[in-house]
Amino acid sequence: LGLLLYFLVRGAVVDRTSEAFANAHWIVNFQFSLGMFIEPEVQAWALDHQLVRRGLNFVYFWMDFPLIVAVGLVLFWKCRRAYTVVRDSMLISGGIALIIYWAYPVAPPRFLSEWGFIDTLEVYDNLSYQAQSLQPFVNPFAAVPSLHVGWAALLVAGAFVATSNIWLRGGSILAFVLQAIA
Repeated sequence: LGLLLYFLVRGAVVDRTSEAFANAHWIVNFQFSLGMFIEPEVQAWALDHQLVRRGLNFVYFWMDFPLIVAVGLVLFWKCRRAYTVVRDSMLISGGIALIIYWAYPVAPPRFLSEWGFIDTLEVYDNLSYQAQSLQPFVNPFAAVPSLHVGWAALLVAGAFVATSNIWLRGGSILAFVLQAIA
């Protein structure tokens, strides 16, 4: 059901390009007015460090769903209570996100080169969410809210509940930071 809803929302917003760009510009202008528009500087720093850039691109493109599945399976087997809370939280937040994606499409920063953003996946690693083979599975205007960051936070919370091992907790925080930056 969730996959069907996702494809329905994707189909409903894919042609709302001008609205998605207008919404993205409004968000950037709002961040700028608050003095919180720091993303281009963060990206510029990452661009100066090839290993960081490649690592973040790898995490963002290849590890998002495998990490969700892996952590979900571990939580399912090791701490059913944490699994249930994380699963339900992801389903509820995903449902809310679909409503927001439909009501308020937002172009992602990689499309806003006029603000100094660079699509590092495409420019440096020859990867693209806009590739013909991936287009049916990607909503090009689903930048707000960021489920990459939100779901990574939920996975960290689940890991903290499931274990008291300091190394596992530290690793989960590191994975969250990498996902949030990516």
